[in-house]
Amino acid sequence: MRWILGLLLGATMTAQAGTVYVCKSSDGGTLFSQTPCPTGYSGEQRSIDAQRPSRGASEAELRQMADDLTQSNAKIRLERDLKNAQKKLKELQDARQGNIRSQTDLAQSVAGPNSRNRSQAIIDDLRIQTNKYNEEIRQQRQKVADTQKRLSEMQASSSAPENSASSGQAL
Repeated sequence: MRWILGLLLGATMTAQAGTVYVCKSSDGGTLFSQTPCPTGYSGEQRSIDAQRPSRGASEAELRQMADDLTQSNAKIRLERDLKNAQKKLKELQDARQGNIRSQTDLAQSVAGPNSRNRSQAIIDDLRIQTNKYNEEIRQQRQKVADTQKRLSEMQASSSAPENSASSGQAL
C-alpha cells in the first residue's frame, strides 16, 4: 500500500501531459487507465496539463485513490479468473462428451473374434477416462463457484456507501 501512495505522490508531482480515462463500473468501482475503459465500464476521458499547477492531493485522498485502484484491479483479476475458469469448464465438458462419443463408436464398430472382449475393454477404459474427466469438471465447477462467491463478496463490500469525495477530483 505504501508503494502505491508513493507512486501516486510521485505521479502528482511529475504528471506528464496526456490523457487519463476514469472508468466507473456498475457497482460504483473506479478504474484509472491510460487506455479506453474496458467493456462493462462507463467513463470519461480527462486531459492532464503538465504546465497547470496541481493543487495536489491530501494523504487521505491519495490513500482512497490507492484503495480504489487496488480494489478495482482485484475485481478485474477476479472477473478474468472467472471467465477463464468458465471457459476451461466448458472445454472439459466438451472433451468428455467427444471422448464418450468416439469411444462408444469404436466399441460398437469392433468385429471379429473376441469382439465382445475387445469392446468391453474399450468400455472399461472409457469409464476410467470419464471418471477422470468428471473429477476435473467437479474441481473446475468448485473453482468457478469460489471465484463467483469472492466476486460477489467484493461487489457487496464495494457497493457500501462511499464516505469520501470522488477520487477523480485529485486529477
